[in-house]
Amino acid sequence: MKISIIIPARNEERNIAEALSRLRRASNGNRIEIIVADGRSSDRTVEVSQSAADKVIRVSQAGRAMQMQEGAQAASGDLLLFLHADTKLPADWKEQLTQAWSCGEKPAATAFKLGFDNDDPFYRLISRAANLRTALTGVPYGDQAIAVDREVFLRVGGFPPVPLMEEYLLIAKLRPLGRVVILPGKVATSVRRYEKNGRLFNALRNAVITALFYLGVPPRSLARLYR
Repeated sequence: MKISIIIPARNEERNIAEALSRLRRASNGNRIEIIVADGRSSDRTVEVSQSAADKVIRVSQAGRAMQMQEGAQAASGDLLLFLHADTKLPADWKEQLTQAWSCGEKPAATAFKLGFDNDDPFYRLISRAANLRTALTGVPYGDQAIAVDREVFLRVGGFPPVPLMEEYLLIAKLRPLGRVVILPGKVATSVRRYEKNGRLFNALRNAVITALFYLGVPPRSLARLYR
């Protein structure tokens, strides 16, 4: 099984080199393809990525959904793993993915549990709440490194061209095809947005956006709250 790791990036010059180096070390000659889908960065994200990624795609329109969609279309792997530039995979991520996708009935999608790169009690509480929500709804956050069979992804149309909530809309397409399996490993995603916007404000805003989405507010309107 060949895995294509698709990283949507925009102005990630400070983080992308370490992220790509970490993935390259983990690949260890195995069937891993690393694709960076750049969304009109104004820094050196593209130049830095070109030294370590297998493919760097310049997407004409910024936005994770569009970037991940074009990255998926350029991928050659059997499995697509969508990874945010500021998220670290668990050490045994390849083994967990291989077991989930090679043994028995294939899932519709997989994702890891959510964790943060800060062990503060506040972030432990947020991750517990997020993982409980995922267990109840079957919809992981984009930070949880969602993986999908490439052929299935393309068949259902992949990510819709929306500025926010793209993972919710993708999972809605995939759910009739099978289970969304949450793997036991935990990612470590950056707390930088929480620290920048204020911890409590960021947590409450995310909860409000999710609730409004389920109430039918369109993603384009929700995106104004997320900025």
